[in-house]
Amino acid sequence: MKKIILILSLLAISITATIFTNKTSTPQSASDKRIYTVIIDPGHGGKDPGTTGLSGVYEKNIVLPIGTKLKNYLSKEYDDMKIVMTREKDEFIELKKRGQTANEQGGNLFVSIHCNARKSEENDKSGFEIYLLDLARIDEARDITLEENKFIAFNEKIDSSFISKNKILASLYQQAYLGYSERFSSIIETELIKGTRIPSRGLFQAGFWVLLAPSMPSILVECGYLSNNTDEEYLKSEKGQDEIAKSIFKAVRYFKMDYDFENSLMD
Repeated sequence: MKKIILILSLLAISITATIFTNKTSTPQSASDKRIYTVIIDPGHGGKDPGTTGLSGVYEKNIVLPIGTKLKNYLSKEYDDMKIVMTREKDEFIELKKRGQTANEQGGNLFVSIHCNARKSEENDKSGFEIYLLDLARIDEARDITLEENKFIAFNEKIDSSFISKNKILASLYQQAYLGYSERFSSIIETELIKGTRIPSRGLFQAGFWVLLAPSMPSILVECGYLSNNTDEEYLKSEKGQDEIAKSIFKAVRYFKMDYDFENSLMD
């Protein structure tokens, strides 16, 4: 079974290299069976602020420092690990470009960082949520993207062909990487429960657009609700951002140990 998963993984990578990368890209090779490159994706940025908190704080300004702190923790722990951020400043990066960057950089693990907000018709919500791709709901990707990115809904034309082109790729990714993504999600949940003051709302699957393209284990973390007073204050604080970043770092470390050991048995 492990050999089948590996074959599917390599097939997905091969197709991705053809569609998304150019001659100068460095897609994951057949010999890279361990986690050498981690992609950190702080959501939104630039002209896309993301959701807005009760105090007026923008999501983009919460997730970037969390991503930067996560990168610093990983850099201190691993001399031989490549850590790539899809954005390192307040700039707008297209959603499909984020996945393209992950593939071009030869990523082995993709972590997208976001904050949530309740809908106007919903009761107050609090807590973090962790998402991975649900192939059965992939057609919902457009609606989810518009809901999560109000800026895009009013200012950007969505390339609807992106979703249809990636259905076959997403199918291969799910077969090859879903088990790893589920395992990583569970570890992150455990570490966030232990290391932060934000309660868990659970693990979920959805058709998030940003999770369509990366050919590697991929998850999206909604760190908390900016529409909730307690969550927002914690997410805005230096202490809260550091604890979230450190918890995700610990999860990456534990998952890497597990992933690397398992794949070393296949050498």
